Amino acid sequence: MQDDCERIRKDLAELFSHAYGRDLDALLTARGRQLWIIGIDSKKREMVDVCGMIDPQLFDSKIRRTYDDTDAGFMADAHIPLGITDVKADCFLLNVEHFGKGRDFLHPLMVHELAHYLDQIGEDPAASDKDKNNAAAMLISMTPNVRNLPAHNHRWAQHLAVGARRLVTDGQSGHKTIREFAEAAIPWYDRRPRWDISIRE
Repeated sequence: MQDDCERIRKDLAELFSHAYGRDLDALLTARGRQLWIIGIDSKKREMVDVCGMIDPQLFDSKIRRTYDDTDAGFMADAHIPLGITDVKADCFLLNVEHFGKGRDFLHPLMVHELAHYLDQIGEDPAASDKDKNNAAAMLISMTPNVRNLPAHNHRWAQHLAVGARRLVTDGQSGHKTIREFAEAAIPWYDRRPRWDISIRE
């Protein structure tokens, strides 16, 4: 698992830098937080501690049902719902089925979650008018049950749109258009049938 831990941490840090111009380690330090990485094993219905930093049974007993059948997640201040008082941490969760998948699949998923992270810690996006249009288009494309989740709000969507634009235009993604990236970040099963995301490139 240590190789997975190092690879995931590296990918998150590089994506955070390229997509948002930010240093993830510096942000965590400023927040006084560790970064936990937890694997979601949907088949076994359990959580896996990828980096050896936290007892995954705490997740099993407290919040497993929130994430046990999802692709990924991000929890700022994860220690609070877990009732942990001796350490403070933010947590990235990733389904173990995705650990070996390629960058074109994983990176949009990770940026989707990093956008949630920025929203959760109250950061406002540096969104252009095109970014705001693309954010609205992504929200409209979602199925109602996904769109109506409180986490899928306008600030999150604008963070995602900003990250998608920067990665694509700077050549830091295998996806050649913002639309391709957006469709990877919001998979087909979370979008309305036959609904195209009206992205402005």
